[in-house]
Amino acid sequence: MAAIAVGVHFGVSFEDAVKAIESYEPSNKRSQMTKTERNTLIVDAYNANPTSMAAALENFSNVSAKSKVALLGDMLELGEESVTEHVAVIRSACSRRLSMICFVGKEFKEASAQVPADMLENARFFATSDELAAYLTENPLSGSVVLIKGSRGTRMENVIPSL
Repeated sequence: MAAIAVGVHFGVSFEDAVKAIESYEPSNKRSQMTKTERNTLIVDAYNANPTSMAAALENFSNVSAKSKVALLGDMLELGEESVTEHVAVIRSACSRRLSMICFVGKEFKEASAQVPADMLENARFFATSDELAAYLTENPLSGSVVLIKGSRGTRMENVIPSL
């Protein structure tokens, strides 16, 4: 709405403003939806914090798909709250109807010790995004909608070629 209002203010027709917004495709690893030969990807690998991770998981829950997979990288620079916030994300992700959840990084691994084992049934943990990419190459996903989210430092975009 704000973009349309600014456009109209500067003489852009309503129709042209709508077309421009509809055709916009982000290319900065923020909320990009792309399709590979085998999967549909939602890539949000630029930043992650407790609020954005919660919103991404909530939005992902509303996606209608036979197979949904979440690939989540550590939220960095959380200080003393890191373990608590990572536990919350693990619990949130594992409480949703997802085919598989892969967590990347030492923060998620450390936090997993505080989550009941039965909640982690379809969860896997990897030290790095490269380790996860190798796993996905050996165990390819097909026909899935895949959420890829993590802090910049986890380099979650490294998994894209294996999807």
